[in-house]
Amino acid sequence: MAQMEGLKNTTPEERAEMLTQMMQTELTLDEKATAAVSAINLKYAKETQAVMDTSGTQFGKIMTFRKNDKAKDEELKGVLDPQQYTLYEQRKAEMRETMKQKLKEKYQAPQS
Repeated sequence: MAQMEGLKNTTPEERAEMLTQMMQTELTLDEKATAAVSAINLKYAKETQAVMDTSGTQFGKIMTFRKNDKAKDEELKGVLDPQQYTLYEQRKAEMRETMKQKLKEKYQAPQS
């Protein structure tokens, strides 16, 4: 979570590079796959930053993030082999659950 907090002050390029390095390690990507994944991560990190910088509604931003996430997953599916993609989905789900739990803890009212 501390690492996620630190991401607030990073560029899209830095976030894409960190994600690519994590994926390279976790999914044991070869050079070709790493290059393709890096390009995909950078593309979507820039798109995410553009959405974050707009003055749209929170709901609209969330919907755009979800649409972009699905598009990114489809692109990754074309690069990763089935085993790597399954592992990617598992890690993504684990990270999402961790984030949900941390947010719940952060915003939960103290018990008396």
